[in-house]
Amino acid sequence: MRDERGEPISFGEFGGFEVYPMPFFATLECEDINSTVAWYRDALGFGVMFTGPEIAGQPSLVHLRRHKYQDVLLRPSAPAQPAAAMPRLTLTFNADGEVDELAARAREVAPVRQSKVEAPANTPWNTRDLRATDPEGNALIFTARRTDIDPEAEARMREMFERSLKGQK
Repeated sequence: MRDERGEPISFGEFGGFEVYPMPFFATLECEDINSTVAWYRDALGFGVMFTGPEIAGQPSLVHLRRHKYQDVLLRPSAPAQPAAAMPRLTLTFNADGEVDELAARAREVAPVRQSKVEAPANTPWNTRDLRATDPEGNALIFTARRTDIDPEAEARMREMFERSLKGQK
């Protein structure tokens, strides 16, 4: 069901978070789910919405949320699956107005296994991106529109889009 704007309706609240049909979420496997949850919480400001029952000393599932539609589900990896064999993803989230603040917060948290935080960088397409790698090796990019738009880059992008549109006709 959707509201008048076409957005999924809300089903109320659980654990301080709005419950709604999630149009997108990632499910990531973790060797050590507890330290990975702590890293997401402390470094990137995700909150724990739900924790499933424990199996062999680890939660069977942890639902994390940072902002609306920024949901990540973590679950333990199969015991026989070595870390190098697990699939890795890159997830991109909107972070308008908070990239630099988020980078500073993430840098204050000690690295855990593969986690690292790269300095925010301006892109040729006029965004400012923060790249963080979680303890399991998955990349998270927090992107924001640049406030100091590079006029040359903007002109190149506009020209590229116009050429692309002409090619579609």
